[in-house]
Amino acid sequence: MTRKGSVGFLLLAPLCWSLTGMFVKFIPWSSWAIAGWRSLFSGLFLWLVFKTFFRSEFRLDWSRDNLLIAVFYSAFSTLFALSTKLTTSANTILLQYTAPVWVAFLGPWLLKEKTIRRDWIFIGITIFGMSLFLLNDMKIGEGRNDVLGLITGAACGFCWGMCVIFMRKKGAEGTPLSSMVIANFITPVYCLWAMFSVDFSDIGAAANLGWCAVLGIGPLGLGYIFYLLAINKVTALEAALIPSIEPLMNPIWTWLVVGEVPGFWTIVGGSVVLTVVLIRGWLSVRPQPEAGQTV
Repeated sequence: MTRKGSVGFLLLAPLCWSLTGMFVKFIPWSSWAIAGWRSLFSGLFLWLVFKTFFRSEFRLDWSRDNLLIAVFYSAFSTLFALSTKLTTSANTILLQYTAPVWVAFLGPWLLKEKTIRRDWIFIGITIFGMSLFLLNDMKIGEGRNDVLGLITGAACGFCWGMCVIFMRKKGAEGTPLSSMVIANFITPVYCLWAMFSVDFSDIGAAANLGWCAVLGIGPLGLGYIFYLLAINKVTALEAALIPSIEPLMNPIWTWLVVGEVPGFWTIVGGSVVLTVVLIRGWLSVRPQPEAGQTV
């Protein structure tokens, strides 16, 4: 795959992922139950796709880095569901995308990838745009707790940043396909209690289980495939920054389906993030100058 194709996949992945907040809000089950069932369906889907279409590349890899990817992703996906139930989709996705900060701080140490001045500027603008989301009113009560939601969202951002770092590190050896399969089979293990505490005699249980399957196979499964196939062709910062289009789309889908209206500052901040993402994406595919030339 060419570098331009990899960047294109990085843009498609967040478009898929942006639907997840809408589904988590829409499905009336607990966040633990949703996290467990959607991960189970996603893991089965990915295993089937990789075994069918990527047979020569796919094998269950139990190396340290691959397991770290799986553990951090499993924690990230569960924290995302918890945070989305506790606060708005916009707040959750905002904190998830503090990941580039963790990549910038830890990437040079773990990956030996230098963070250049231009990328620090892009990170600063991205954080500024996302911080505007927090100017919206905070609420506690009636099943919502913005404070706890922000704490779990912050932890979600850290876990995603670590996942990106180890994906990129593992990607230097080859596409880490099995990491997401392992991750999605880890989550149902510690969510098993919630998965089977659901009242399956309820008339809507079958439909909710179906929506969990759609969530695991569609937005998550396809998003994983796009992302994993691109990860070894881009830098860690590109892998964290380019998908930042998700914070703009996620609240829009949630508003359209469940009526959760994004605040004014969410719209302003999202516009800033989108602008940065488009500029960074253009710079990543622009032909690099030959040695001796100036930019």
